[in-house]
Formats: sequence, C-alpha cells, structure tokens
Amino acid sequence: MKRIFHVGGWSRNYGDLALQNGVMAEFQKHAQNGLEFVPIHCQQTWFHPDLIELINRDADMLLLGGGGMVFHRPEDNSHSGWQFNIRTEDIDKIKVPIVVYGIGFNKFYYDDRGFKPQMGESLRRVQQAAAIFSVRNQGSREALAGFGLDADAIEVVPDPGMFVTPAKLTVPEFSGKHPLIGLNWAGDRPFYRFPEPWEAHRQSVIDSLCDALNRVIDEQPDGLVAFVPHLQENIDAEVYPLFKERLGDRIVNIEEICAQIYPPSAVQAGFLADIYRQMDCVIGMRGHANIIPFGVGTPIIGFGSHNKNRFFLNECGLSDYMIDTTQCDLSDSADQMHGTISRCLANRTEIQTHIRERKGQFSDITDDFIKRALGLIDA
Repeated sequence: MKRIFHVGGWSRNYGDLALQNGVMAEFQKHAQNGLEFVPIHCQQTWFHPDLIELINRDADMLLLGGGGMVFHRPEDNSHSGWQFNIRTEDIDKIKVPIVVYGIGFNKFYYDDRGFKPQMGESLRRVQQAAAIFSVRNQGSREALAGFGLDADAIEVVPDPGMFVTPAKLTVPEFSGKHPLIGLNWAGDRPFYRFPEPWEAHRQSVIDSLCDALNRVIDEQPDGLVAFVPHLQENIDAEVYPLFKERLGDRIVNIEEICAQIYPPSAVQAGFLADIYRQMDCVIGMRGHANIIPFGVGTPIIGFGSHNKNRFFLNECGLSDYMIDTTQCDLSDSADQMHGTISRCLANRTEIQTHIRERKGQFSDITDDFIKRALGLIDA
C-alpha cells in the first residue's frame, strides 16, 4: 500500500472537492499497488518541521494540487505567500518525491494587493525540489514564469476536476424543460470580481444577464435556468433573490430543490457533475463551473472578470465563448450576452464534438503525467 499525502483546498467548495475526486480516480486507474490518500487542507495547515518529519516517515509522495493554489489569502498567515504554507528554508527538508499537479494562477482581476515578496522564491524552490512541476493551463505557465520560474520546466497538465465521475441525480423540476441553462455565480469576494463601486457594477451585470436570459427563454419558452452554487452557507446563493426577482419561475436554485447534496462534500461531488451533465449549456463564473461541465461534455460559457476562466477556455479551444464582465458597463452588454448564449445553444452539437476530442487529448496528457508520477513510488 502506497500512501500519498494530498494537499489542496478540501473544504467548502464543490469545485475543489470534485477535483479531489478526479485526482483519486485517475491515480487509482493507473496504480499497480494499492493507494491511500491522506488529505491535507492547505488553507488550514502550516508545514512545520514536525509535520515534515511525519510526511518523510509515513508518506510515499507529497502531491500538491490541483486547483488555484497560486493565491494569497492574508487570513491564512502563509509563510510562503501562496497555498503551500511552508517556510522557504524548510522546502528542502521534504525527502519524499514532490509532485505538483496542475496548479493555477489565481489572482482576482480587481485585487490590487499583489503577492507577498517571498512567493516568487518559494515557488522557484518548490520547482527545484519537485520531481514534476505542472500548471493547469498556458496562462498560468506564463504567469509563473514572470516570477522567475524556469518556463521550460513547467508542464501543462489539465485540471483534474474534469475527471470527476457523474453519479445519477434525478431532478423532477428538469422534466420537459429545454433548453436547460446552468448558471454558476461566484458569491465570495465580490469586491475583487467587480470594480468599485462593486455593488452597483454587480447589479449592472446581473441586470444584463437577466435581460439576456429572459430573451433566450422568450425565444424558447420551455427553457429553464438552474442556479448552481458551489459554496456552502448561502455564499454563492446570496444573490439568488436578485435573479429570482427578474426571472421568476424561469429559474430554480439547486441548493433548494436538491438540498440533499448540500453542504458540499467529496462523496457527493458526482451528483453536482450530473447536474451539469443534464444541462444544454452552462454559464460558469467559477473556474470549476467551466471545468466540470466540460468534463461531462456540456457546452460552456466562461463568465466574469477572472483570468482563470479565460485561461481555461483558451486551453480547450473555446475562447469565443467567454463573457468578459470587465466590459459590463457597455450599453450593449445584454445584447452581447444574449448573442453568446444563443450561439452556444445553436452550436451545441458541434461544441460537444469538439469537447469530446479535446478531452481525449487532455486524458492522454493526464495518463502520461500520472504514470510518471506513480513511477516515482512504484519502483
């Protein structure tokens, strides 16, 4: 039995929990020996010397990621300035193989705080210490190269959230509804997602999106919008009443009609994936609200100001399906949104074919990566 200590954001976010599910499934698929995963929640853990000693004693591998780990939260009091909370001088004390799996550059568009000065040195030292160092898209690769990392030694490996296995979930409210449009809204940190005054700009975006969705359903009256929260404690769904006010019975809240799968948990991540599988298209503000639907073959529309959505759509060849809310003050934003949603629905079959082909390529890259990672501990 080989033991992998797995570092990531394993808590309240369905996207990260789906990612965790996908990692374990992909590693188990290729493992010659039994595998045990020991999860380490990166936002609650300092890799102090005694923990490092425990890892060296009990682990066969330290696996970092995936997810948007190149992200600074001041409340974490991180020694490194990113989500691997370790003092730079302690990195070389880790003696088991370090594998960095598809991490992402995760700076919010309107966050002007910058990063801690030690982050670049920490990332460079981790790259030097790692047996394999990978990011989840070319955009993240370019961003990390800007911190002095060796770009030629940064691999690009797809985010494993696309490999979560759907688990059948029956939703009676979906019966007879077409098109089914999934909508994921990111409710946390609105002051970094919208320019100041952020409340007014957020309302402008919601108004434009509701106008666009109402027009789509006016044209296809059997349509339904499914509001799909990823975070627990009503964080994403806080704005749901604003959508309900504008859309009425044309929108349902998954956190209400499928309350049995909340709060988010790793064991139920497959049910979230199945909700996305049933959609005709998904408008995703969170990164994994694009990655998970893509993985189950559903056409996606990236939404919001965060570069990670743009990075992913570029990576999977769907860059024409990005609604960039940094342009939300334009007078024709509702027209632009309506046009993108309508085009996505009209091209659904073509997009699904493209997704199957591109996911096959992503699967090949992932298989190669995991075989090499397991080779570090199977010998």
